[in-house]
Amino acid sequence: MIIEGIRSGRAVFANTVKYLKATLASNFGNFYALAISSLFISFLPMLPLQILLLNLLSDFPMISIATDTVDAAELTKPKKYEIKEIVLIATLLGVVSTVFDFMFFAVFVNQGAEILQTNWFMGSVLTELAFLFSIRTRLPFYKASRPSTVVLALTGFAGLMAIVLPYTFFGQTAFHFIPPTTVQLGIIFGLVVAFFVCAELVKNFYYRFTT
Repeated sequence: MIIEGIRSGRAVFANTVKYLKATLASNFGNFYALAISSLFISFLPMLPLQILLLNLLSDFPMISIATDTVDAAELTKPKKYEIKEIVLIATLLGVVSTVFDFMFFAVFVNQGAEILQTNWFMGSVLTELAFLFSIRTRLPFYKASRPSTVVLALTGFAGLMAIVLPYTFFGQTAFHFIPPTTVQLGIIFGLVVAFFVCAELVKNFYYRFTT
């Protein structure tokens, strides 16, 4: 009973740190990219209502992070808040997020306001959802413990909503989305995959040389 309580406490701590890292890195990337890009165009890179929806969908799986499984290494000994490590890895991965946000901007900026806003919205949601599966573990994602069913379900729901909404009448009227073309979808998915790979490489490089 006592041993199980200790394990549960360490799992809660590990999931709390996951949340901090994911939130700091994601917000860092989005904030700077949107703020800087707005200086170079005569329209908003993303509408306020779209930003609110982005935050809702990307944060949706985070409410289930307390249910997530934890790598065995996180349970072997007590941990403490390493503020320097949390801030550093979140900043590094936040820079990666910012770079890819600028890539979305560069690809779609000359195709019109609604195309940029829609496709950047979709890309931002999907990259943040993918990012969660990288930052949730210090290990390469394929060696980590399987995410909890709740995390997988909520992530899948949020991703599906981000993809489907621009094709619906509600999404087009309430959020001013326009349906992406097949080519645009391919570009979005390609950038999301590239972002995930890059985030994994940076994360693994950081932990290899600092632990």
